[in-house]
Amino acid sequence: MIGYKVWAIASLIIYFGVLLILSLNKKGNKSNEDFFLAGRSFPHWALALTFVASWFGGTSALVSIDQAFEEGISAWWIIGSPSVLAAIVLIFFAKFIRNVGSISQRDIMEKRYSKTAGFLVSIIVIWYMITFASSQTVALGKFFSTMFGTSYLTAILIGVAIVAIYASIGGFRAVVLTDIAQFFLFTLGLIITTVVAFQYSGGLDNILAVTQQPGKENYLNFFANFKQNFFYMLSFGMAWIISADAWQRISATKNVKEAKMMPFGGFLIFIPLYILVAIIGIAAGAIYTSLPEGGIVAALTLDYLHPFLGMVVFLGIASAIMSTMSTAINSGALYASDFYTRYINPNADGKKMVQIGIISTLLISLIASIVALRIPDTLWVLWLSSDILAVGVVTPLLASFLWRRGTSIGAVTSIIVGSSFVLYNFLIDLGFKLPLFWPNGTERILIGIGLSLFTFVIVSLLTKPEYDKADQLMTAARVDDMSTEANFVSIPEGVLAETESASSLEKK
Repeated sequence: MIGYKVWAIASLIIYFGVLLILSLNKKGNKSNEDFFLAGRSFPHWALALTFVASWFGGTSALVSIDQAFEEGISAWWIIGSPSVLAAIVLIFFAKFIRNVGSISQRDIMEKRYSKTAGFLVSIIVIWYMITFASSQTVALGKFFSTMFGTSYLTAILIGVAIVAIYASIGGFRAVVLTDIAQFFLFTLGLIITTVVAFQYSGGLDNILAVTQQPGKENYLNFFANFKQNFFYMLSFGMAWIISADAWQRISATKNVKEAKMMPFGGFLIFIPLYILVAIIGIAAGAIYTSLPEGGIVAALTLDYLHPFLGMVVFLGIASAIMSTMSTAINSGALYASDFYTRYINPNADGKKMVQIGIISTLLISLIASIVALRIPDTLWVLWLSSDILAVGVVTPLLASFLWRRGTSIGAVTSIIVGSSFVLYNFLIDLGFKLPLFWPNGTERILIGIGLSLFTFVIVSLLTKPEYDKADQLMTAARVDDMSTEANFVSIPEGVLAETESASSLEKK
């Protein structure tokens, strides 16, 4: 164990140094577009890798493997299926997102509906990104504490400090560059872990024999526990379709063609990655009789791997978690900065906005750590973050591209009703003695989405149409022009117009 601690600490120090070098790029951040979209300079394949890295975090690398160990191959539906589903849907919405050209969904909601709708979405998305970052912080804290032999608090402080420093120094460009490096690291780590798990399981016959154990009859049944897993897929999938980090990457592409290729590339990568996750979990079922403390990956690393290979796996899993953390923190900072520009200081220049971006990054890192310390359950925190986005925002946001008859009052009412439903359930989950009028399980996501959709449609039909605003946005979103000249929604007024980046964008 001592040897592993030395290897882990040494490798983490080296790894942190590499991340800092990648973050300290020569091309400075002169504007919001530079800090949050990297000047739209990355090709689609690079953004596809960072798209995968931004989602394939603690819940995929650790929680999903542990779930597969306990439930069998059907655990793929919990995280794997919503990732694939969201990537497929984003392929079809990529053209709309890129043509609109907004740096935030707040801007879309405000131009399509009203300032109130934009304000509410900003609050919800910031909350989502903080809690999403918190879910990864929980996973990182548990993994580091096991590998280092430290307390949960110390492990969180180490991990969050690393992520906050490199994300605040380089902005989105640093996130993309480090994500690419982290993608290859965690893929290598998964491959090594898969080989080791399969080798020490004793082979396919031993894995098949697990189904003979009491309670493991459906271990290799892909559709076992489908009802519960379906609602996980619905909640996570609906939220991730409109996740700010995914839209940020689509907006950062050079043109519409590359915008479509970005989620398509992610779709192709997600499938084999989650197959590896499932194999590791079910193979471990033939090695361990109960879930080891610290999880399957940490146990396999400490029990069966040489310290050098253990270092590779350690860095691979750590990089998977930290890449997702950095994305959540950067996207949350994007919305916090956008909120500052729109509602606090509309005249802020590019330099000021970069400063606000750095401050927001550090502040969100701090809040995420506090939430992780209060609620040390990765899956619960992830569920909490996804529900409010899926129920509160999905309906009016997607309808802004699809339904001309939707109105501002309908959107605002839908957001309030949907978000209130989620928060009410959250209070019940925390132990508040409130009356419950519906099943208190994963199926409540259907009720929440149904309430939000019903409210939006009925209130929109009862209020005055806003066809002019709808036509402007929908026309811009559907244009086939691959250039940025057709964009309707721009990055916040007064921020980029004075920068060279915005000027060159207009010339194109």
